Amino acid sequence: MTIKLLLVEDDEGDRQGFVQSVARFNHENEVEFEVVPFGTLSETLNALDGSFDCAVIDMKLGDAGGEGNEVLKALSEANVRMPVVILTGTPGEANDAFVHIDVQKKGEADHLAILEDFRQMHASGLTKVMGGRGLLEQSLSHVFKSNLLSQKEAWKKYGQQDPEKSEKALMRHVMNHLIQLVDLDEESCVPEEFYIFPPIGDLKRTGTVLKSKESGSYFAVMNPLCDLTVRPNGEFKARHITLCKISTLDECAAHEAKSKENVRKELEKNKRNCYHFLPGTAFFQGGYMDFEHLMSVGKEEVQDQFDEPLLQISPAFLKDIVSRFSSFYGRQGQPTLTYAEE
Repeated sequence: MTIKLLLVEDDEGDRQGFVQSVARFNHENEVEFEVVPFGTLSETLNALDGSFDCAVIDMKLGDAGGEGNEVLKALSEANVRMPVVILTGTPGEANDAFVHIDVQKKGEADHLAILEDFRQMHASGLTKVMGGRGLLEQSLSHVFKSNLLSQKEAWKKYGQQDPEKSEKALMRHVMNHLIQLVDLDEESCVPEEFYIFPPIGDLKRTGTVLKSKESGSYFAVMNPLCDLTVRPNGEFKARHITLCKISTLDECAAHEAKSKENVRKELEKNKRNCYHFLPGTAFFQGGYMDFEHLMSVGKEEVQDQFDEPLLQISPAFLKDIVSRFSSFYGRQGQPTLTYAEE
């Protein structure tokens, strides 16, 4: 598949130099980068659309300098989703608010390394799924045409009653359709799917992970979602936040009085009903939710005792955690029966 690269560079020599690097990279790696070059700000802005997979942008495209920021701003405002590298002789002019990947200086940057980074991101599916030509756009089009248009009369009524509420409901409805299209396969998930990181907003929800300011330990919020729904007055129903400790492997091994390796094998397969495994990633160390280690903190004190939400456990995985948590505390057990001797 062709990887379409936007190149914005006003210097003809630098532009041709990068194009030659692309030709070399294509030949050596048997891939196909298609370079679409532009030399001025105006022609770049006129040609921007969602068809590109990645971009290399210079900062100085005119006499004033810093014109590359206008390209970045246009990409951001148009919700164009792709990795961007700023390649410029004036890196200090780049507006970090719009830079997606990196700022590199001409003469020091390795063109082939930039292209390899783009290639790997494309191979991961990042641009194939999220880009303007990606699977997400195709899926959204499918849901819009096949599912939502047939329900348009109902949504028109909802919109007349409460536009803001209708928009939120429609977003949830669309997400449910996308999840159905994806058809979550638990045998092929990767750890990053387990979390929403960083979390969207600073609200505390079921499955929000917080870090204690005092101990540095992590806890997961376990209140029912209905008790954490923010009311029109800005408050939620719960008076206290119920937190479940996320223990480390060392802590679990100490609790169980077993070797770390034996405990790890048991807990990472969720064989113990009082724990639930959370996988580690580059942004979170992971651990084991300890259903026996709970604490309750008044909602007014949470902000003082804990940092802002670190991440949110994804709904697809949270439902199993809630089910196991409920089963652990809902079990009755059976007393030992003593029989009279005959």
